[in-house]
Parts: sequence; structure tokens; C-alpha cells
Amino acid sequence: MKYFTLFLLLCLTSCGSKKVTQSMSSSQFEKTEQPYFEEWSGGAPGSGNGVTLYFPASILEGHTLAAVYFRGMENNIARFIAKDKTMLISRFTYPSTAYNMSADSKEEFGNTVPNYDGIPFELANDKAVIAFEANGKMKYVKLENITQKETVAYPSAPLQGQ
Repeated sequence: MKYFTLFLLLCLTSCGSKKVTQSMSSSQFEKTEQPYFEEWSGGAPGSGNGVTLYFPASILEGHTLAAVYFRGMENNIARFIAKDKTMLISRFTYPSTAYNMSADSKEEFGNTVPNYDGIPFELANDKAVIAFEANGKMKYVKLENITQKETVAYPSAPLQGQ
């Protein structure tokens, strides 16, 4: 009986995990509000690369954004992109993989430990989850079939003195 009670308690507490409240496909939005993403690459050494996700502001329904989950990354910032305030963008930077690898461990001093926490959702590359709080509860909207647009390559800065 003791183990059954423990099992039941464990089951009930695990029910509070993060569950998607609603799933929406890109085709459900008007053409001007369809979610999409574009990868970007910085032209200067060390400027990095990443992805920008564009999604309709109507998803938030007037609530405050808590997080955006996309391609194994999490961001809690989204900004409007136009005066009509119909679309939001959230920018993600891919983690740097520049590590000093050597047979001598002393030369590897200064390498950062990679973060493997991950996100609470298992998402394909064309899916994202938008999290926001409504009526004291967290809501999660899953965007599916997000289209990819052409990669944006930012040019490097001109050389100094030219």
C-alpha cells in the first residue's frame, strides 16, 4: 500500500509538466501573418550565426511573452517588426563551438563547459513553441510547418583605414 500511494503521488505531480495547449499550422494564418524563419550569418570573424523567427503577434492574445522555443534554443525576447504590430521576431544565436582542443589538458584551460539542459519540448526544425501566461496559467502554442526563407549573410565591416 505504501508503494502504491507513492506511485499515485508521483503520477499526480508529473501531470503538471509542460503541455502544448494549442497547435497551429502556418496555413491557418493570413498570408501576411504566416510564421517563417531565416538563418543569418555575420560577416566579421567572431560575429557568429543564428536564426530569426517571425511569428504573428495574435498568438499572444494581449498576454506577455514568457518564452519562445525553437531549434533546441530558448529566448524570452520578441519585438515588433512593423508599425502595424502584426508580427513579432525572436532572434537566436547558435552556440559557439570554438574550443581549444589539445593533447595537453593545460592548453584547454579556458574552454567553457557546454550547456546540455536543452528545452522542455522535443521539436522538429520547422516547429516552435510560444509560451505565455494567461489567467495565472502558462499556455503553450505550437507552431507547425514554419517555412524557411533565404539565408541572410551580413557583410563584414570595412577594413580600418580604407
